[in-house]
Amino acid sequence: MANWNGHRDRGNLPRKPLKKPADAHSFPRRSIRDTGISPKVGFTMKRMYVILLGILLVNTYFAKGQQKAMQIPARSKQAIPNLLDLTSYYNSSLKEAGLGSLPQGVQAFSRAAFDIRGLIQLAGAEPSERPAAVTGIGVHSKAERIDFLEGASGIAADGTVIGEYLLHYANNETRQIPLVYSRNVEDSFAGSALIPTDAAVVSAGQSARVFKYTINNPLPGAEIETIDFVSFKTSTAPFLIAATVEPAQADRTYEWFDAIHAWNPIPARDAAATPDQIDLTKYYGASLNDDWFDHPGHDLQDVPEGLTSFGGVLFDVRGIIVLAGTESLAVSGLALPEAVCGIPVNRKGVAVHFLQASAFVGTQRGLKIGEYVFHYENGETRTADLVYGENELDWWVNPAEGHVTKADEVWFGSNPATRARGMKTRLIEYTWKNSLPDETIRSIDFVSTLTTSSPMLVAITVEPGKK
Repeated sequence: MANWNGHRDRGNLPRKPLKKPADAHSFPRRSIRDTGISPKVGFTMKRMYVILLGILLVNTYFAKGQQKAMQIPARSKQAIPNLLDLTSYYNSSLKEAGLGSLPQGVQAFSRAAFDIRGLIQLAGAEPSERPAAVTGIGVHSKAERIDFLEGASGIAADGTVIGEYLLHYANNETRQIPLVYSRNVEDSFAGSALIPTDAAVVSAGQSARVFKYTINNPLPGAEIETIDFVSFKTSTAPFLIAATVEPAQADRTYEWFDAIHAWNPIPARDAAATPDQIDLTKYYGASLNDDWFDHPGHDLQDVPEGLTSFGGVLFDVRGIIVLAGTESLAVSGLALPEAVCGIPVNRKGVAVHFLQASAFVGTQRGLKIGEYVFHYENGETRTADLVYGENELDWWVNPAEGHVTKADEVWFGSNPATRARGMKTRLIEYTWKNSLPDETIRSIDFVSTLTTSSPMLVAITVEPGKK
């Protein structure tokens, strides 16, 4: 007979008491007396352990609390390892230091990309709680050049050495990089028009400046393990916002640039364009004629410009918006925006049409790579997901990827780079059905979720309802 769980029923058979199985790895419990340690010493050791654990927990709590109080943004997924992560070294927020207007996140200045989120402030001659040095900033890579985004508070005589960077190499060598007032740094807040002789000026608002200082690595063939940032406690207190190591040219596929659209201006908007064709003039990051990865022949010159119909929808086609992904900086050298927000629409419509594709590195089908966020006049929002394989695919046609399942591939062309590989380029028309057709869409946000595939947008058209 079987019981409810399928085992044979023993009925009323007598049960033998269970014996504890022998365990070769089990040992008898020992008291502290058995260890040879006196109870008094044992108690002291336990007490010290509890105290040390408490100190560790308190330090961790206050470190997290300090970061939260400083309001340091999280590091972007766009930031590649070359952009040194200073998160654990920051001791001030940009706002607290009077640099709140400096753009944050992954940004490019004077042909160098930086991870900008906070700063390390060192002490000057005046009494201060700031440290005189921050040591052990991790690098762990070789570099051809190092870019520092830096500044100072206070005025010194020209030529005064106010501090230094110490480069520590894996071969146990060290090199000193002096910070010299008027050469590679100036007072950031004095309102002076003077420019350091060996650094570029980056505006941080009407009354503040920071400086991009680039050095050639003294030992490019050796791995840099760490960097120390040191103040000599003069009348000028130095600070560091970001640091970037540039690998040798042979080890990278890019040059960093601030922007690309200046090379080829965006054509003027056609006078026949209606408000239904959304004007993206001020949001384009590049023209269709630009080598917009800074790689020769990577362009959309074959795309018809102006008011053009794709998939039966009339679009205003004159430029392109490319958002960042996790691979975009390494591939292109461009610090691209992670979102373009507040694109004005101010229209009602039953649907919104997008002319789009994605770029850099393809990803797996079904992965969300971005989204459109619709803001209505009544305060409501709606979201349209950009999903790889459904309404997005790479602009370079890879036959192995198949086709989109919830959009239409409406244009195929080529450029010198794709023709050399026997490939094609494409654009996709995606139609989003508006669930609130009687409400005015005030604006649209175009957002990347920072995957390997970066969303790109060419044009938007609103389809009005029937009158």
